[in-house]
Amino acid sequence: MQWINESNNVKRKKSGISIGYIVLLVLMIIFFIRAGSVLNNYRERGGLAYVQLLNYSMPVVETQIYDSTAYRENKVTIKRVIVEALGLNKITTYGIIGNEVAFFKNINNVNSNGNLDNSSKSTFSLFEPYVVKEESIARVTEEDLAELNKTSAAYDPSLKKTLDASNVEVLIYHTHTHEGYAEAGSDTEQEDFSVVGVGDVLAQELEEGYGISVVHDKTIHDTSPYDQSYYRSGPTVQSYLNQFPNLKLVIDLHRNSGPSKDRTTVEINGQSLAKIMFVTSKASPYYTEMMEAVSDMISTSEELFPGLLADGNNGVGLYEYNRGSNNFNQDLSPACILTEFGTDLNTAQEAKLSAKYLARLIAEHLNGKE
Repeated sequence: MQWINESNNVKRKKSGISIGYIVLLVLMIIFFIRAGSVLNNYRERGGLAYVQLLNYSMPVVETQIYDSTAYRENKVTIKRVIVEALGLNKITTYGIIGNEVAFFKNINNVNSNGNLDNSSKSTFSLFEPYVVKEESIARVTEEDLAELNKTSAAYDPSLKKTLDASNVEVLIYHTHTHEGYAEAGSDTEQEDFSVVGVGDVLAQELEEGYGISVVHDKTIHDTSPYDQSYYRSGPTVQSYLNQFPNLKLVIDLHRNSGPSKDRTTVEINGQSLAKIMFVTSKASPYYTEMMEAVSDMISTSEELFPGLLADGNNGVGLYEYNRGSNNFNQDLSPACILTEFGTDLNTAQEAKLSAKYLARLIAEHLNGKE
């Protein structure tokens, strides 16, 4: 009798192990299907997650072949794919509480305009009470304002023409709208210390200084998921191209990041300036026409303001990619270019002062040929 019971136990154990393997296999299949769906939904060029997988499994690939700079705009990492495939990105503090207490269900979904906002904080950060402190708020000093209001040494009044507001020639926008400078400490909604503030200075200098009509779009494109910022900014650009078919420059104004401020800062005419970089995609169907404008401005800068442009991977002032997230929107028009003003280590003031120098380069390119 004891032998029979032991035999039955062995059979049950074998049966249990087999079912466990089957369940595990089914779960793995579901996971890989969901992971594939995540990658397909993002449609990101370059395959960063795939490259990371190769690096983990075959380190020789990373040491001999992998060029991390080629994937600077790619954000779909292995970690993101795993988190989204498991559905962990949808778990939020308010969501958990909201399921238990109805009052909290939509409390975090109302933005400052009174509209629903689907963004929410992850449970991984738990409860993070935020208290506004006076010392944490960056402010523009009177000295900085006075310096900005002065006529820039880069200004050339001979390039000024009569402003025709109906003939918009330049569009300025920001795919990564919250990119901030040193005063803010990180990405910020304070326009004075973000790329938006730099865009304001550039737009004002072009219109008031050179008679070039500008639209400065401040639409926020870098909401969650951050990876799809270019897929959100693309339709914004296209809407303006439809409205203003005579646009001569469409500038996606960014801020770079870097380990050394010395490499992205220069002193010209007694002012500390953030160096400027042009970023282009060779995959753009308008690459040749786009490069005519970029090369012209680079050449003018080297002649008038040597040192203003940062070193790129293809000479002074130019960083070129063979790929990019949606070609950095440079597949929409030959007028589309991307500029980077300094890094997160530069001050907003340095970037704003540089904007007046870029305005001069643009005026030389557009007005100097009329």
